Amino acid sequence: MPAPRIFKYFIITLFLFTPLVGKSVVAQVSPGYSITEESFVEYHKLRIRSVDNVSDLSKSSVASDLNFTPLTTIENNLAKNLNSHWVWSENTLDILDSYSPFLFRTKKSANVEEVKVLLQVNAMGRLSGFEVMSDVDKGLKERIDYVLRKLPDCKPVPGYDNYGIETFELIIKK
Repeated sequence: MPAPRIFKYFIITLFLFTPLVGKSVVAQVSPGYSITEESFVEYHKLRIRSVDNVSDLSKSSVASDLNFTPLTTIENNLAKNLNSHWVWSENTLDILDSYSPFLFRTKKSANVEEVKVLLQVNAMGRLSGFEVMSDVDKGLKERIDYVLRKLPDCKPVPGYDNYGIETFELIIKK
């Protein structure tokens, strides 16, 4: 009799850990973000946009130096809406949004309604620096640093000759 019991547990485990809707179906039906009139892309408690900056060609990469991976539908739309040659991977906004309670967990940071951060992506697609533009305490800045180190690298968007430094403005709301 142990074989049917193991089979029963296997089926239950399979149903618990298998999503009912695949990510590709969700991506095509409901992207989960919207565009605002100020060229921000909104996702739950986040707003992100590409900031106009002049890229130094001496600090840029050519397309042959980069590893191109196919972009998902959401990543293609995000790249178009941000008007950038770098795109954050599909799960990046989920990662940032899931850390929101962690960021605003202390008494001092509970008084902050939103945090504005400038993110700098280097010529290889890696997050190379950030600057907190809001008035925050040291603990919140350290937690932001911790969260940003968890982010994956940006993907290059096909079709550009040079891939330079890009700056993104990120607003995280409580």
